[in-house]
Amino acid sequence: MWDPPPGFKVASVSVLVAYDHDDWWVLFIKRPSWMREHPLEIGFPGGKREAGDESLWETARRETEEEVGILLTPSQCLGCLAPVVVKASKYWIWPWLIAISQKVVLTPNPQEVSEAAWISWRDLREGSYKGPYGIAYRSDFGTIWGATARILQQLLPLA
Repeated sequence: MWDPPPGFKVASVSVLVAYDHDDWWVLFIKRPSWMREHPLEIGFPGGKREAGDESLWETARRETEEEVGILLTPSQCLGCLAPVVVKASKYWIWPWLIAISQKVVLTPNPQEVSEAAWISWRDLREGSYKGPYGIAYRSDFGTIWGATARILQQLLPLA
């Protein structure tokens, strides 16, 4: 594993994609308003690495189960995308690309997630634009920007 930039926390997220109803879908969560870091922001299930996590993949697995109730298996993991740095909150995020066979019913944990939604790639492509902070995606769920948009852009480049 590469060393994080000095003073940065290491985190992992799960970028879950599912093929359903003739389109690919991506899972997003919205953070509760009362959270200290990144309140009300749209992101992927995930979080900070804990001492008991054997790897960054394990961090993503644990956090995904805690946040939306999806238990991931190693066979669903397609690999890790390029890590993303969030300078404002000093996070170094490792995004894991996860393929699941279909959109599953979500069980958001209200302690960590205010809402969760599957958004189609078609809608994400149609809602993409270059904003003042770089690439962003408009959706019925809200605007996806920042680190989440930079991770998403690795899969869904702006045309």
